[in-house]
Amino acid sequence: MRVFANLFLMLFLADGGFSLVDELVPLLTPLAPFTELRILMAGTVIVMAIPLYICLGIDRRLPKRVFLPLIFFVFFCPLSTWLFPALAGIRIYGLLMATVQVVLGMLPLYYFHKGDERSLKMPSEMFSAPFFSIRNSLIFSAVNLFVVPLALTMFVLSVADASIANYTSGFMHLTPGGLQMTERVYKQGNRTIRLAAMIHLGNREYYDDLTGSIAHGRTIVLAEGVSDSRNLLRNSIDYGKMAGFLGLTSQKEMRFRGRIIEPEDLESPQPGSRSVRDEKKAEAADILRADVDVSDFRPPTILLLNALGKSMQESHSFVKSVMALNSWGEKNITPEMSDIIMDDILHRRNMEVIRHLEKAIDRYDTVVIPWGALHMKEIEAEVLKKGFKLQEERERVSIDFWKKIKIAGIDRLQ
Repeated sequence: MRVFANLFLMLFLADGGFSLVDELVPLLTPLAPFTELRILMAGTVIVMAIPLYICLGIDRRLPKRVFLPLIFFVFFCPLSTWLFPALAGIRIYGLLMATVQVVLGMLPLYYFHKGDERSLKMPSEMFSAPFFSIRNSLIFSAVNLFVVPLALTMFVLSVADASIANYTSGFMHLTPGGLQMTERVYKQGNRTIRLAAMIHLGNREYYDDLTGSIAHGRTIVLAEGVSDSRNLLRNSIDYGKMAGFLGLTSQKEMRFRGRIIEPEDLESPQPGSRSVRDEKKAEAADILRADVDVSDFRPPTILLLNALGKSMQESHSFVKSVMALNSWGEKNITPEMSDIIMDDILHRRNMEVIRHLEKAIDRYDTVVIPWGALHMKEIEAEVLKKGFKLQEERERVSIDFWKKIKIAGIDRLQ
């Protein structure tokens, strides 16, 4: 145990020193940071911290006043920007954390003595006493009845956030306070494109804030929404019932104020050449449903959409609806069908809105695309390919967890 504990102390300090150099390199020189090696060292320290923490409850000889601050730092540092998102915007935050790690790594010098000299390693004399104490283990276990569930919850949520951010290219984040959607604003000359990530269920304030942000003038909203001109869906997909289960609002209740136009209107003369009567109507934004029709989907996708609509209509709770659809999918959807469905629901629809975008940017000063977060990665790539540059990011809380907890508490009291 002494060898393992000392190795952890050495690696912790080495990781802090390397992180400090890695943070200073891009600030002082044109060299690139050593990110991959830094991640490897940090990962090794994190992996070692887990069994070491467990050993604190078994081996009473390990000084908690030395190891607990180090272990707490090891797990808090990666979670800090998730717990407090504002820290991610502070440029010197990484440098500050690296400095703190180096200072903590020097903590053993204050507690460990090898003769008359101070040491960074635990001296052998500290291991001469018995290693086990029932009192130490009982106190450690009692404390961890609260610590472990809290730590595991934060870890699971942070991993979920990393996964969500990866799949949505950072357009959606799971934060301690709720589910957060990102809007990115891109510019090229006097043209602006707004990509506003959406979700089917959310707080009414979230939808109201987005619709209220659409300015009048030469603006078009390329709206999301699959049509069904041939009535291929036997069971309509309505998120309203599910929203009611969760105390939320459905995206279908979001209403943009403006003039509804058809795809062929994008082929007409540009907005600047409209008649006076049309100019009055154009004071508000134009709104175009820039999505596909159900008939454009292949059979597996239509099959799934009908099953989804049925589960929404027949289930009496959100959980039962999800479980019913999952059970149906395991029995009826093959991996090959799944690939077809994802291609239809994501790529095919993305190509449709991108097709409309190419025409809209020639006729409007501002194009707003409020689509689902999973669509944004491919749409954003096309926007960047056209030479537009990211200018601004805006965050909106789509589902406020604390608000839901507060409302639930009030309902129980009543």
